[in-house]
Amino acid sequence: MTNQIQFLGVDKDQLINEIVSKLKISLLTELEKRQNAKETTYLSAQDICDKFAISKPTIHEWRKRGILKPYKLGSRVYYKLEDIESAMITEID
Repeated sequence: MTNQIQFLGVDKDQLINEIVSKLKISLLTELEKRQNAKETTYLSAQDICDKFAISKPTIHEWRKRGILKPYKLGSRVYYKLEDIESAMITEID
């Protein structure tokens, strides 16, 4: 016995065309989102020190104050580049 789905008033070709049309719209929307999405860059504490001339105690202080959120990957800790840039602007003001 086979499972059948019945649609009243819609033939097979219309159903296929409707599914393909909706799928195309969905895929194009998702592709556009991914193309517009900003790629996130993560840096280690040492990378931050080297790139921005910030000391490790400053990074630690920003973590304690909740300015920087650490992201762990295994035993390593990374920080988002955009968070670091925001923290530097906040500290200057």
